Amino acid sequence: MRLLSSLFISTIFLASACGSDDAPEPVATEIGDGDHTPSSVTFTVIATAEDGLNQPRDLAFNPLRPNELWVVNYEDDSTLTITDAPSDNRSYEKRIDGYALHFMEQVTAIDFGQDETTFGIPGTFGTCGESRNTYNGQAPGNDFTGPSLWSSDMSVYAAQNPTGLGSHLDMLHNTPLCMGIVHEDANRYWTIGGAHLSIDLYDFELDDGIGNDDHSDGKTWRYAEGQISYTEGVANHLELDHASGMLYIADPGNARVARMDTTAGTEGAVRPSFETQVQVMEGVVVEDFVKDPEFVRAPSGLALTNEQLFVSDYGTGYLLAFDLEGELLNYLDTGLGEGTLSGITFGPDGKLYFVDMVGNRVLRVDVQSDEAL
Repeated sequence: MRLLSSLFISTIFLASACGSDDAPEPVATEIGDGDHTPSSVTFTVIATAEDGLNQPRDLAFNPLRPNELWVVNYEDDSTLTITDAPSDNRSYEKRIDGYALHFMEQVTAIDFGQDETTFGIPGTFGTCGESRNTYNGQAPGNDFTGPSLWSSDMSVYAAQNPTGLGSHLDMLHNTPLCMGIVHEDANRYWTIGGAHLSIDLYDFELDDGIGNDDHSDGKTWRYAEGQISYTEGVANHLELDHASGMLYIADPGNARVARMDTTAGTEGAVRPSFETQVQVMEGVVVEDFVKDPEFVRAPSGLALTNEQLFVSDYGTGYLLAFDLEGELLNYLDTGLGEGTLSGITFGPDGKLYFVDMVGNRVLRVDVQSDEAL
């Protein structure tokens, strides 16, 4: 872990602003190569409330249809699917599943998973939500909630409801207030939960088919309980470096980006739960990766590419880029201010896409463009 230096940041800014011959070559230019101000890039609007956004929290491109961008909406438990998102010929489809009030309640995060399903239609994704299972305020919260598994095929997702439980493929219920999710492999997902302040690994094993509820083959492992924070309304997004096994964690309540070695730990106690036991993992430490409250105040969104970690900061409205030693490479003031930024992702065009929660927008960072915000 490296502490950010205000002097280091100022040096980067002054070198680029003054055009010094000694200035290093620009790096992490996906968020600009100018003076780090909003005017140094163009923010292209990809979607708005008129297209179906309602407090967006996260977004991800579908690997089976690479130009298709999915956005999850916290306020109405919905998704917005944007076809041909990188182009100027976008189309939009908003869907709310038939039982989203449980399986996608107050959704905070999305990540695409494996292609295989038990029913032969390829494409899956996982979601989790900031829910205590109140069925959108219709019942007292009972914490019977956690990540859900879905089909990404549009003939299935939010289109079928064979048992009255919507189109979900699976759900496991050990992570109330689930604030982030990232796919590992097969039907395994890492999540972060505010109720237990823990990192939880799930294996759905085989999906249940469309709308069924036999979750008996699912497994849950709990890591680092009490070592991360929960901040109401601010997602803790996750990124997994598959090569190293390092899990990167946005931890806004502790004003840091943290990381955890997913290969560490030994099995400890087994705890009973609603439906499947929770295997507690011992000897796992969440360490600071970047911590400096003067600059990194409430990180939320994460995106890993080319051995660089990009971060959106809810506390400042900044986009940041770090190398995997924790050194600041570049930053961009979006001008949107505190309380706006959440999920970020890279598109097939290599450009950074992010949500503006307050403005109900998805924006793209375009470098070297004359278009205006």
